Amino acid sequence: MHDYTENEKKYGGFSPEIEKIVKRNSNILDIGCSTGELAKALSKKGCTVVGLDIDLNSLQQAKRYCIEIINCDLDDFEKLDKHLGSRKFDYITMGDIVEHLKYPEYLIKYLRKFLKPEGSLITSIPNAAFISMRIKFLMGNFNYDKNGGLMDEDHLRFFSFKTAKKLFIASGYQIYRCYGKSIVRPLFCFLNPLASIFPTLFAIHIIIIAKN
Repeated sequence: MHDYTENEKKYGGFSPEIEKIVKRNSNILDIGCSTGELAKALSKKGCTVVGLDIDLNSLQQAKRYCIEIINCDLDDFEKLDKHLGSRKFDYITMGDIVEHLKYPEYLIKYLRKFLKPEGSLITSIPNAAFISMRIKFLMGNFNYDKNGGLMDEDHLRFFSFKTAKKLFIASGYQIYRCYGKSIVRPLFCFLNPLASIFPTLFAIHIIIIAKN
């Protein structure tokens, strides 16, 4: 069995963009919450967060910021039903989770029943069509990376803007907004305006806000 505690070094579960989208005083189901960094930020906005993750060790840290933690495999819908029951959320957040799933369409479709009528599913997904990836593929380079990033060795699925939107529409959602975000580190800040103008080429992350 894979030791998911190894992932703590790579995945903090925090997305500044998702935190910015969520409105104050909302209730949230954070899927793949890791050590609770997003829950920590959202709690400062008066939000209540239910954190879900496969790694129990990460959850023990996340429970400082979550009103409830759920240890569950995302393929185990029966266990998810047992924990979540008939609850409804203002937001369901999935920061860099979809690309790790064998069959993301099943989970995305399943989660619809846990959204309030005006609720939103917010996801960030790595853009496999980012310009550096296109150059690597053109040169015949398709090597996985143990340290994370667009070619992280744990990624099972790869998405472009077109295929990401298609995934959500096929799962019964309406795309409220889909846009690109690039890195914010000073060394690469020049990419941010380019990500707005040419997102399919220069955005590292695809941000999707989807509604029922």
